[in-house]
Amino acid sequence: MERHIVCVQIPSFGITLARAGNASLRNRPVAMASVHTPRALVREVSHEAFHEGIEPGVSVELARRICPGLRLVPPDSSRLWTAHRELQRTVLPLAPAWESIRPGSLFLDLTGTTRLFGPPIDTAARLSRELIHRQGWNSVIGLAGNKLVSQLAATTLERPPQVFSIHPGSEQPFLAPLPTTLLPGLNRAQASQVLRRLDDLNLRTLGSIAAVSMTHLTSAFGSTAGFLHNWALGIDPSPVRPPIEQPAIEEAIGLDPDEVDDQLLLGRLYGLLEFLCATLRQQRRVCRRMMLTIRYSDHHEQAAQQLLHRGTYWEADLQPVLIGLFTRCFRRRVRLQRTTLRVDRLGPPAEQLSLFEESESLAQPAHHRLSLALDRIRMKFGERAVSWGKTLR
Repeated sequence: MERHIVCVQIPSFGITLARAGNASLRNRPVAMASVHTPRALVREVSHEAFHEGIEPGVSVELARRICPGLRLVPPDSSRLWTAHRELQRTVLPLAPAWESIRPGSLFLDLTGTTRLFGPPIDTAARLSRELIHRQGWNSVIGLAGNKLVSQLAATTLERPPQVFSIHPGSEQPFLAPLPTTLLPGLNRAQASQVLRRLDDLNLRTLGSIAAVSMTHLTSAFGSTAGFLHNWALGIDPSPVRPPIEQPAIEEAIGLDPDEVDDQLLLGRLYGLLEFLCATLRQQRRVCRRMMLTIRYSDHHEQAAQQLLHRGTYWEADLQPVLIGLFTRCFRRRVRLQRTTLRVDRLGPPAEQLSLFEESESLAQPAHHRLSLALDRIRMKFGERAVSWGKTLR
C-alpha cells in the first residue's frame, strides 16, 4: 500500500501564540528571546523579522542593531505545550496515527484513509483550513511517501498557509538542490561532526551526496553513510509512531533568565521528572535509561546518561539517578540556558501479582500512593493544581 505521510508545521509557533494575545505584534518584526539577560539569543523570528535580516541564533544586541523596530517576546513553555495539545486534538479525527516532532509540529499517517476522508491532499488542505478557522493558526504542510521528504517539503515552504505535495517517484529531483543543513534525521550528537565533514568534502547539497558511491561514503562517514545515502535518495522507512509506541520520551525547559543556582535547577529538573513519570504511568511503560543534557549560556552542551538496573516509572526511584546525572554534567560555574531530560528503553512493567488479598495501603509503598494521588488530582484539576515546593523556587 502506498504511504501518505503529512508533516504539519506552524512556523514560529511561540510568536504565533504571542500575536494571538497581543494584536500590536501583528504585521511587524518580532523575535522570541529572553528579556532578562543581555547575552540572550534569538530563538524564533517572525516572517517580517527574517526579511529584515534576523535569524535564530543571533544575539539580541545584534538583532536590535539590524532592526531597531524589533519587538521582543519572552518564551512561555506552558502556553506552548497547552497549544500543542490543542493542535493534537484538532488532528485526532483526521489521522489514525500521529507523532509529535516539537511544539507546533506533527507527523500524520494518512495511509489507507482515502475511502474515509478522500485523497490525502484534500485532507491536508481541510486540516489547514480548520487550523485557520478554529485557532487562527497559519500552517505549512508537506505531503509525501515518508517522514523525511514530507518534513523537508514543509520546511522549504516560505510563507503560510501552503500545502506542498511530493508525488511518488519525484523525491530525488525535489531533494537534489536542497542544502545538507536541512537534514532532519541527524541527531544532536552527530550533526555538527557530520555537517563539518560534508562541508570539507564539498558535499553541500543532497544531490551531491546521492552522486557519491556507497563505498566512498562509507570510507568517509562510517556507519552514518547508509543513512546519508538513503536520505539523499529520499528513502525513509521509519513509521509514524503514536505516543504509546515512541521509543523515548523527552522534555525540555528553557531557563529565563539563565540560572546557575544548584537548588533552583534541581527543582526545575524534578518538575520535568514528574511529568515524564506521569506520562510513563499513563502509558503503562517503564524506562530503563535516563539521559540529561544541559546547555550553558556560552552554547556549550554537556550530556550524561545512566542505565537502570530495573525498569521503573516512580519518581522516588529516579530522583537519585537524576541528581547523579546533574552532578556529572554541571561542572562549570556558568549559567545554564536550557535543560533536557530524556528517558528511553521503554517497555511494559513486570508486575508481580499478589498470592493473597491485601489492602491497597499495604500493597504499595507510601511514595507510590502519593504519586498516584498527585496524578489523579492533576488529571482532574490541571497540571498546576498541586506542586512540590522544590519545583516552585
